[in-house]
Amino acid sequence: MYASKEDITLKAEGWVSSLRSRRRWPGKPRKAALLVLDMQKLFLEEGRAFIPSGRSIIGPIKDLIGSFKGPIIFTRHVQDPGEENLMNVWWKDPITDEDAQIVDTFKPGANEILEKTMYSAFMGTDLDQRLRGQGVDSILIAGVMTDLCCETTARDAFMKGFRVYFLADCTATATEARHTASLRVISEGFGEVMTWKKAVSLL
Repeated sequence: MYASKEDITLKAEGWVSSLRSRRRWPGKPRKAALLVLDMQKLFLEEGRAFIPSGRSIIGPIKDLIGSFKGPIIFTRHVQDPGEENLMNVWWKDPITDEDAQIVDTFKPGANEILEKTMYSAFMGTDLDQRLRGQGVDSILIAGVMTDLCCETTARDAFMKGFRVYFLADCTATATEARHTASLRVISEGFGEVMTWKKAVSLL
């Protein structure tokens, strides 16, 4: 475990300060949405895919949700039974319905949940249409795993024309090295990396 609920804020400030980043998005977003990716039992409860540091971001995400005024969408990764889905070939590890349940800390309504079967929340879903239908031009990204679903979704969001705000203290993965490597890549090419409090102050 590289981060805990006690030190996640301080660690995130250090990660952000180490980046060669600068403000790239001018002005304020027209309308921002919050994507909370895969905060589900598979990753946050002890078992085969448990991410210990994932628990450190539960508090910050809850605080962010309490302060956020725009649309909020939770994703949950589910199993696609299709034989041609490469996720099934790669992982060879079926996701049960129980695995796919969002942890009890969060209580999203049915209309706030988006099911996905690939890393990107845009792939094979109606996320793009949902966001554009609400006039969204910017996306805050939180959840797990930093370097897989979160980074892939950030890349796709950027390529589809959304401004990306990637939250260092609201994303987590298996190791600190993987987390910080992803923050560097996002900061260089796809979005602004910051803490959730900084992001909210810009909205």
